[in-house]
Amino acid sequence: MAIVVTGATGNVGRPLVEELVAAGAEVRAVSRHPESAGLPAEAKVVDTAAAAIPGASAVFINSRALGDEMASAVRQAQREGVTRLVALSAINADDDFSRQPSRYRGDRNKEADHLVAESGLEWVSLRPSVFATNFAGMWAPQIRAGDVVNGPYAAASSAPIVERDIAAVAAHALLSDELVKQRIPLTGRNR
Repeated sequence: MAIVVTGATGNVGRPLVEELVAAGAEVRAVSRHPESAGLPAEAKVVDTAAAAIPGASAVFINSRALGDEMASAVRQAQREGVTRLVALSAINADDDFSRQPSRYRGDRNKEADHLVAESGLEWVSLRPSVFATNFAGMWAPQIRAGDVVNGPYAAASSAPIVERDIAAVAAHALLSDELVKQRIPLTGRNR
């Protein structure tokens, strides 16, 4: 059975496709620009989730990539016999919307989390903290200038996570039963 990855050319999707292909999974990578996706040759690149879902066993739900089609993709997954949904949510998904700045860029983390948990299918919600790439532009000049990164709030702390690490957990959630029915917080801190 195939695994569908929405947002397949994004910061999490691309390394997720690579992880799944390396594990021997049949991958259907959803990309709005399949002709220039640049994904592993073993992945079947398609332009819509609707085209990728029939016959799939699992779907990686990226709310930004799916946009307004997220709910219909989940309903289609239910109808088509998909057994597992893994949502890319956020560590702050339960916070008030005013405390979720990524909503302005199209993330619907709370909705993704709710849709997969209420789907009746096996589900996992991945809740990463801030993506490490978000800090690259902010911190790069300070890192090049020395070994200290300064910010406006001296007592504030952050634990950005590398997107490849999120993808590794997503692959585990898609390929094993260990994380089913869990909301997994993901940070860059070692435990």
